[in-house]
This record gives sequence, C-alpha cells and structure tokens, in this order.
Amino acid sequence: MRKTIIVNRCASLASLSLLSPELWASGTAQNDELALKALIFGSLAIVFGGMSFVLGRLNSRLKNNIESHQATEVMMSKLSSAVTNSGASIVMTDANGVIEYVNQKFCRNNGYLHHEVIGQAIDILSPERRVDEADIQLLDNRCLKASWEGEALCLKKNGAQYWSAITVAAVYNRDRIITNYVISAIDISALKDANSKMQNLALFDSLTGLANRRLFIDRLHQSILSARRHKHSSAIMFLDLDQFKRINDTLGHQAGDELLVTIAERLKTCVRKQDTVARLGGDEFTILLNDVSNNDKIAAIAEHILTILKKPIKLGKHEVIISTSIGITIAPTDSTSSETLMRNADMALYKAKERGRDGFCFFTEELNVRASHLMEIEHEMRHALENDEFYLHYQPQVDLKTNQIQSVEALIRWRHPTKGEISPVDFISIAEETGLIIPIGDWVMKKACSEIQQLNENTGLNIRVAVNLSTRQFTDLKLVNTVVEALEQAGMDAKNLELEVTESMLMEDMETVIDQLNRIKAAGSTVTIDDFGSGYSSFSYLKSLPVDILKVDREFVRDVPDDLNAMEITSAIIAVAHKLNLKVVAEGVEDIDQRDFLNINRCDYAQGYLFSRPLGYADLRKFFLEDQQNLKQAV
Repeated sequence: MRKTIIVNRCASLASLSLLSPELWASGTAQNDELALKALIFGSLAIVFGGMSFVLGRLNSRLKNNIESHQATEVMMSKLSSAVTNSGASIVMTDANGVIEYVNQKFCRNNGYLHHEVIGQAIDILSPERRVDEADIQLLDNRCLKASWEGEALCLKKNGAQYWSAITVAAVYNRDRIITNYVISAIDISALKDANSKMQNLALFDSLTGLANRRLFIDRLHQSILSARRHKHSSAIMFLDLDQFKRINDTLGHQAGDELLVTIAERLKTCVRKQDTVARLGGDEFTILLNDVSNNDKIAAIAEHILTILKKPIKLGKHEVIISTSIGITIAPTDSTSSETLMRNADMALYKAKERGRDGFCFFTEELNVRASHLMEIEHEMRHALENDEFYLHYQPQVDLKTNQIQSVEALIRWRHPTKGEISPVDFISIAEETGLIIPIGDWVMKKACSEIQQLNENTGLNIRVAVNLSTRQFTDLKLVNTVVEALEQAGMDAKNLELEVTESMLMEDMETVIDQLNRIKAAGSTVTIDDFGSGYSSFSYLKSLPVDILKVDREFVRDVPDDLNAMEITSAIIAVAHKLNLKVVAEGVEDIDQRDFLNINRCDYAQGYLFSRPLGYADLRKFFLEDQQNLKQAV
C-alpha cells in the first residue's frame, strides 16, 4: 500500500513538472535539479507500477493453471479408477490392434494376467473359425472401426468360448488420425444360452426333435415370400398316420412314442436339407418342400414317403406296419396365405382318407368351389359393411395386482341376415386375402374408440381399448391417418387406444416395421405384440422395436400348470419382458391355477373366461355399472 502511494506521488510531481513549462524555464538550478529528480522518480515509478501489474497478472494466471492442472489430475485419477474397476472388460489397442492395456475385469473374465496380453494382437481373443461358422462375428481386427457395436464370439485363455456384447470407439490425435481403439465387452453367454433354450422349447417338438407348428408356420411364410419373389413353387404336405390310436391303445403310449420317433427319422430321410419336416401334435406331421418344379416330382416324393413309412417297425416284442394318408397343396398356385394353405392341405388329407387311406391327394378338385366361395363371402362382407351387420364384443383385461379392469380387447362379430352368426375364423382370412380387411379394420377401430369413449364418459372410468391390426392394415401407409381420425371422431385420448400387431408382422423388413411403429407411437397410441411365442420368440429384435406390451400366446397359458415346458417358457417371457421394461398380458386364462401361476411370476395383466367372456357393448356397460362384484368374486 505504501509503495503504491509513493509511486502515485512521484507520478503526480512528474506530471506537474511536465505541465508547467513556465516554471521549468524560469527556475533556478536548484529547482531544475529537483524537477529532474522528480521526473526520473516518476518514470521509474511508472515502469515499476507497470511491471507490478504484469507480474500480478502472470501470478494470477499461474495460480489458475495450477488449480486447473490439479483438477484435471483429480478427474483423470477418477476416470482411471473407473476404467480399472469397471464391471465391463476394457481393452485398449494401438491403431494396428496390438493390446496396450486391459483392466482387472478383463483378466478375471478371460483368465489372463496383464503381462500375458500386453503386446499381443487382439486376435488372441478370437477362436478359430469353422466352416459352418462363416457368418459368426469373431473378436478380431474386423471389429476395430471408428465406431462399432455388436455381438462377437470370444476365446478365453483356457480355450472356452463365450459371447460378448462389444462396443468399439476410436481415439484420435490432433491431426484426426486414429492412434488407439478402446473396446468395452460384457459377457452375454448366459443370456444367449437362455434365449437358445427357450427357442428350442418354443420351436421344436420335445419328443421327435422336429420343428413344431410355430416354426413350421414361420418357415412356410418365408417360403411363400420366396416363391413369389423368385417365381417358383412350394409344396405343403399334411400327413396323418392311419390307425395310430389302435397302436397306442393296444401297445401303450411308450410304444406309440417310439413309433412317432421312428416315423420322424424316416421322414427326414425323404426330403432335402432345405425342406422342413414338422410334427404338429399327436400323429400329425407336415412337410414343406421348397423350390419344387412340377406336380409329378411332388407326387413321386409322396409315393416314396408312403413306401418308406410302410416298412415294418419293431416296437419291443412286436412288429407293426403303419400306413399314412397325405394331403398336398401348392403355393402360390392355391394361395399365398399360410392359414389358407394349411387349411387346403388339411382338406386334401381328409379326401385322401375318404379314398381309402394309404394314399395322397392334391388340393385341386376344390379350387373352383373355393374360388366361388371366396367371391360369395367377399360380396356378403361388402354388403355387411353397408348394412351394419358387423358388431363388436369386448373381452376385459384385468390388472393382476389390483384385480381391476384396465382395458378391453375389441373383437369383431358378424350377424348374417340369413346365415346367422358367422365366426371370425370363417371370414377374417378371406377378408385379408381380398383386401376387404382394410375397410373392415377401419370400421372396427372407429367403432371401438367411439363405444369405449362413450363408456368412459358414462361411468367416469378411464378404460383403454385394444384393437387388432391385420398384416394388410399394418403395412397400409394410411394407417396412422386412420388412427388419428378414429380418435378425433370419438374424442378419445390417444393413450387409451392400444394397437395389437402379431409377431409374424414384425419379422419382415425391420427398417420399415420400425418406421411404421414409430409413426404409431408418435400418434400417442400404445403398441402390443400379440401372440408372442407363435413365431421365433427371439428377444434380440425387441431391443430395437418401440413396443410397450407383450401378449403371451394362449397356447402356453392353456397348458399351465400341466406342461412344465409351457410354464418355463411363460415365466421366461415375463421375466425378460420386464427386463426390457415391457408389460405382459396373458390371454386364455380359464382357471385359478393359471391365474395363481401368473401372479407368482408377476405377470401384469390377464384376460380369459376366468374373468369374463367377450361382452356386447350393452352388457359391457352393465358389467361396469352394476356387476363389478362378479369380478371381485372371481378373483
């Protein structure tokens, strides 16, 4: 402080001397000497003052730099500790894939010590590729990209293989040149194994090892698409063992099972690798022949199957000869609908049985009859739309935690003026084939929104309504406009409308599917995957799909608690769905044991005859206004 005052005074004196030339010119020598000293001191003071200011600024910057450096060191120390103790395996390589660093988790997971991998190529973690693994991603240099995510097969020090979810990120220098790669890996082998086991339970017959109905239908669907795309044909065969019940009754079920296993092995020898043999249940088998050229070759295969299956089969001390009846239909000649083709083959099978068994029959004689029937039903459905013959039933879905109804599923019904009630099974597939499903589906959506909004207004409730979408509806570019229009006309909040899509709809072009689902979600509606488990039941695609609810296929719930496999699949679906933050609805609940099983496994919602049969709108309104005690007594 004192130094500053002296400097300021000297500066003032110097300034006065400079501003008074008269005094300077007329002063005495003594005054001249004093003025000169003042000037010198003033100049020095200014210089020292400036230096002090500069030094002060430098000192402040140095202090800030030290504090910043210390903070950076603290942050780097935290980051280093986080990487070292991370729950994921962390590997850093140079630009050529040579390992420079691994953390503790990596060493524990892979059985290596640090010094054993430092300096080694990343390929040390890659197993040898087998011929049948050409499409499998291994953890090697091909994973080292600027940014990459995926699943890769890895190798431990002891030779054990395992699957990892891998994330790769590049490190750049100031010239934007990659100097290192950082790899983060999480062991997902347990999840992959669980998914594989669940797929096997869901897709393959436990007795024979053949594909089951779900897998067969999916492969049939893919075969139809391929046949249409490449202009070739596929053949679907239905097989039924003649007099199988007699063998079961006389020799016992164990002998019957041995017979089925033998039949399955023989059938596999009659087809090519690209074909599919499936067991639908009991003594019913199906065969899908892909890329077949003409009916003569198909007939030759059928004859060969009949001959092979009639060879004697040893069952304990007994030797039996079994004959078979076969029904055959062709895609896309007969139809491009999986459901219709299955029905066609079934009809042909019964004709083969009527002709005396031990033979085969093509679905050809009924083509004209079927075409005529299609035209008749199509005309009548158009008339039904115009004359308001369709109506809706609603089946409640119950929250298993609160025992309260949260939503209802809209189900279409048809009251024909002369034929009476016509089941949806008899007209929905035809509507899908003819394209009438679009206007019918639009009517269902608008009617359901209108009636449930009216119900909510009358009762003060906030019930949601679930509407099923057909394949044609889901792929319709005008779908979202239809949804918005239905909501606006009814005055319903978008969150009260659930749109149900089947699993098979989601197995097409994934990019297109996600885009359509995102448009639906943007409109505010909820998306439910219906009949989950009827297709490949893979959870991998669920991570990418913007869906909210899974609906467990009723075939699994139906067999609870008698079928252990059904129980395991159902509980697995519920558990994994919850991990993905999805709600779960179980349909087809008919007894208390099924309900208790779902409660134990923390299923969110359930619907079925245990709670309520489908109700017309008037009965549904009465149910909510007067009869909710019925539900409380049931649960």
